[in-house]
Amino acid sequence: MKGTTILFSRTVYAISWFYLAPEIPRILEEFHESSSISGVIPLSFFLGSGIMQIPSAYLGTKIGQRNSLVLGLLIMSASAFSVAFSNSFTLILLSYFLGGVGASMFFSSGGAILSDLNRERLGFSLGLYNALFCVGGFLGLNWALIYNVVGFTLGAVLVGGLTFVSALLNLRLPNPRPSWRAIRNRKVIILGVATAGMWGVYYAVGELLPSFMVFYEHQRVLTSSAVTSLLLVFSALGGVMGWLGDRMSKMRLMIVSAVITSLSPLLIYTPLYLLALVILGIFNELAFSLLYSVTALEGGIRNSSITLAVVNSLNISLGTWLEFLSGYLGFYAWVVISIIGIVPLLLLMGLRTRT
Repeated sequence: MKGTTILFSRTVYAISWFYLAPEIPRILEEFHESSSISGVIPLSFFLGSGIMQIPSAYLGTKIGQRNSLVLGLLIMSASAFSVAFSNSFTLILLSYFLGGVGASMFFSSGGAILSDLNRERLGFSLGLYNALFCVGGFLGLNWALIYNVVGFTLGAVLVGGLTFVSALLNLRLPNPRPSWRAIRNRKVIILGVATAGMWGVYYAVGELLPSFMVFYEHQRVLTSSAVTSLLLVFSALGGVMGWLGDRMSKMRLMIVSAVITSLSPLLIYTPLYLLALVILGIFNELAFSLLYSVTALEGGIRNSSITLAVVNSLNISLGTWLEFLSGYLGFYAWVVISIIGIVPLLLLMGLRTRT
């Protein structure tokens, strides 16, 4: 496996997606903000990442994929340092938004370089890339252990320091420049739209399952962080299974995994609701590992930072709203989001790709 510095950085990068989650209640209390706006903090990061995916990919055509990756990590590092010393709620939001911007510069460039270095093991390398995001996400969700020892400020500084070190470790990577013409690939756009529902299903379950169990099943169950932690553990397993795409049709296995992912929320209506998390975690991450492999090959591996950015941007911009919709659907949320997850997949029927 080549590109181990990218894999290490992927783990550190993922911490930034979640390290504020354990501190959201304290942040709201410190700045006298209502608990009703707790979702604004993670949303600020998502907005930075989603809005800047394609512009960041364009930047990579000018300065090269390695330089884009390193610059993204440096921006994420600066974001964490800024969060650590923020003296207002607004400054925390702006700082975390900046972290999302940096994240957009890392994701597609890191995936593209890793793909280029491991062409013969594409499914495995991108599966591991996804699995390590889950590992880093798990660490971020449990960053409260760090805060309990050193406090919030030093805990956030530690995230910034780790991210800075990971940026320096990647300075010796190759620096290819993709062609911007890959942005016009119609098949890549279809892939992004078709899988946006599946992307939204994953985050809707992770965020809303605890509330659903309390409101409609009259149970006191796991917290949101515990549910998301379970999802990430099994998602890591699904990512590692990406090697299956090197042994069989990536496209067919991706579609099967996507259908299973979209149907898994229906188990929440049964006593086997925790099994839904297991199935969702494994097959969602397997599906996305295969999706990234198909996407990287479709536009040409050298141009895969462009095609990966397109798919990720469409997933985030279209799939994010499924979580908000689910909150209004009440008891029937899982039926509706399962349908929304499956129907767009029909766009993939008959789509001929290079896999």
